[in-house]
Amino acid sequence: MIRGSQLFKRTRKEVFDMKKSIWKLLLLAATLSSVQSQSKYCGNEKCPTFYKQVGRNCVYISTKTKLNWQEARETCHSIDGELLTLPDANSLREITLHLQVLGVFGNKFWIGANDKEREGSWRWIKDQSDVPMGTPFWGYKQGSPGHQPQGKDKQNCGILDDGFGGEMNDRECHAEFFFICEYVGK
Repeated sequence: MIRGSQLFKRTRKEVFDMKKSIWKLLLLAATLSSVQSQSKYCGNEKCPTFYKQVGRNCVYISTKTKLNWQEARETCHSIDGELLTLPDANSLREITLHLQVLGVFGNKFWIGANDKEREGSWRWIKDQSDVPMGTPFWGYKQGSPGHQPQGKDKQNCGILDDGFGGEMNDRECHAEFFFICEYVGK
């Protein structure tokens, strides 16, 4: 027989899983409400060859070739782009949903975040602005001491990581993953 007070006792994992489920539902609801209002244009221009409109950005999502972070960045430059910047939670939500719709959400993707210049000082390479820390940007894994990034001086490049529900994680820059470029022009 279960007593009333036992119904409300939850393990840390159960609470974490419930919070994660609630976050995903809110993310989906917000995305669905914004899909109708999305423009078909990137700024005042149509997205150029290789790129597709996702939210406010024109993006190219590599799902054929895995490269290290620097090679991915150079590839983005070759098509007038830069590794993706996610300045706010809406940008993160839009790209995560798009990856799910494409059916490629089970992969890891390089993005334009790093702390190569100064350990622990995460910056976007596009404009050197600060990378937002904590939820909902950086992943949290049960059993670890807190949110990512936790790789210290060995993991200095940022990815979108399916293992963290599409949140960010830090990895070794020489590892090879798919990547996401955003159009920045010539």
